[in-house]
Amino acid sequence: MGKLIDGSSLFIKERSERFNEESRKYTLSFTGGVRDNIIVRITGGCGYMSEQDAKGLYKLFVNAFCPEFAGAIIFGGTRMLKKDDPQIIVPGITEIPSLIVRGCLQASALGIIPMTQDIKYNLSHGLIVSQSEEDDYVTVVHPEQKGCLMVQQSVDERVPWDIEYKECMEIIKDYRHFANWQSLLISYNGGGTTEKEIVATAKMGWPIILINGSGRKTEEYANNQDFLKSYPNVHVVEKEVSSLKEKLFELGVISRDLSRVISLR
Repeated sequence: MGKLIDGSSLFIKERSERFNEESRKYTLSFTGGVRDNIIVRITGGCGYMSEQDAKGLYKLFVNAFCPEFAGAIIFGGTRMLKKDDPQIIVPGITEIPSLIVRGCLQASALGIIPMTQDIKYNLSHGLIVSQSEEDDYVTVVHPEQKGCLMVQQSVDERVPWDIEYKECMEIIKDYRHFANWQSLLISYNGGGTTEKEIVATAKMGWPIILINGSGRKTEEYANNQDFLKSYPNVHVVEKEVSSLKEKLFELGVISRDLSRVISLR
């Protein structure tokens, strides 16, 4: 499970290098093969998502996006594997992008990983980026991604997990402001860090889809009427393929007519 696919690349940057030419080129390179100028950020639950909340997760996203989606996806480029059996993948939101790219020929994905700990290589698990005695899984570099951007504070300093969404927001901002791309945040389940990203993105005025019925913070905000009234850029769909797919059509993320120009802002 830990072996990276052939041709995968890892790029390590420091937070201070946001405008570094090499890191900018690397970030831009992953969108070279897409047809539509839209970047979708997928966020939400990982290790603490319940078995019930994870039920139907993969089918929901794959059937809603595929085969029409032809844009870019940005996500947390990790996978969770059981400590005692690395053949068992723990369900999480980070499994979605590779499945979508597999079913959408003109889509691409870039993983973002904050270096919260020293990276260690394990023959059975692969490149381990995070592990805790309390958890029954380890977090590794997702092996099914062509490109991964790893972010550190410096060679000697590590960063918190929050850096993932902050880095994603900076990348999205660059695409929106300098390349006139559209963007969309989709949130499923998730805890405190997901909550921060939902609120921060809502305040930016960028489009968001919250999946009601997915549990935890996403479901909480999907039913927060005061929040939804304050941010009309936030949309709510049910945990059903038809509901999510129809909203993606409505917002112009995917198109019934493949020649239609994307209208989402």
